[in-house]
Amino acid sequence: MRVAVANNKGGAGKTTAIVHLAEALAARGRRVLAVDLDPQANLSRRLGYGEAELASMVTAAEVVAAHQKGCAADAIVGCRWITAGAERIDLLPARYDLEARVAEAGQLGSHERLEVALVGVAEDYDVVLLDCPPSLGHLTQLGLAAADTVVLVLRPEYDHLQGAIRVRDFVTTYRRHLGRPRLDVAGVIINEHDRRRGLHAWHTDSVTETFGPLVWSPPIPSRAVLAEAIDAAQPLRARGAPARALIATFSTLADQLEAATDALA
Repeated sequence: MRVAVANNKGGAGKTTAIVHLAEALAARGRRVLAVDLDPQANLSRRLGYGEAELASMVTAAEVVAAHQKGCAADAIVGCRWITAGAERIDLLPARYDLEARVAEAGQLGSHERLEVALVGVAEDYDVVLLDCPPSLGHLTQLGLAAADTVVLVLRPEYDHLQGAIRVRDFVTTYRRHLGRPRLDVAGVIINEHDRRRGLHAWHTDSVTETFGPLVWSPPIPSRAVLAEAIDAAQPLRARGAPARALIATFSTLADQLEAATDALA
């Protein structure tokens, strides 16, 4: 199952959700492919690949440009974490020049290029998580056109909620044009929730009013240990006891992801 993770607002935590959902899924034996579609390449860094290394690698930029069936296989590399289960996570990396592919947006069928590249490749994985940039432009459309479903990630703040709504409405309006007439939002993840902030509680209610049963629980709390794992490009399991509650949170969210994708199968 291929899942596009999106929000039209930057800083929502899409990459964080993908990294640690991949960790949770791998811990239960699932094979996961993480696809970096953001020229910032934060997903690639968090799975172990720095900018200097990416410069000499085949990445999503070359894969999309090639427009050949199954060519994504030429770019896939393993996660570099040194923890149990990391061998079940693979990465299709990105670097800054992925932005150059936006110039191809006007070409006939250009939105299908990633879908074509993943033919015969995605089937080797239980879950493919596509990290879309904070945009509704060509790179996000590549991800949506290659996806079976969409998960929205947002912080409980006004701009993030509006960004999620824009993605939902874009999918509803343009899914047929993307060759995915059944594409829809399967779930909404609330990130960086701080229960001490009244504004977060208020906007969490707004998210629930907007998306109803699509909102997954629990929200990802704002915790220093999560920020430390992000900064160090480590899995939560490398942070020891302080990360146990977050590990449980992502495991519960992974349950809901699998339930949602099973329902679509």
